[in-house]
Amino acid sequence: MFILLLASQLAQINCPEWLPGTNQVLPQGITLTREQKVKNNLRCYCSIVKPSEEECRNLYPPEVCERRTNRWIQENIVNLILTPTPHVKRWRMISIEP
Repeated sequence: MFILLLASQLAQINCPEWLPGTNQVLPQGITLTREQKVKNNLRCYCSIVKPSEEECRNLYPPEVCERRTNRWIQENIVNLILTPTPHVKRWRMISIEP
């Protein structure tokens, strides 16, 4: 119970969406493809999430920090990879001549 209370006090991990290949944050109205989102989240994991976990361990029990990191991974990497891509039906016109 105490661990759950500590976990609720931790700040949520937020990552920016970067323009691919740069350190610039995406301007409003621009979206990433699914593949770019996965790469963006992997970059975020390495540069923000993991260092955050190390800082967290200095203040809280390791289990609390690991739980927060694992929840972030589940929400931002695993779910993105495992969620099926919606299939768009495309109509094709075929001209058949005798």
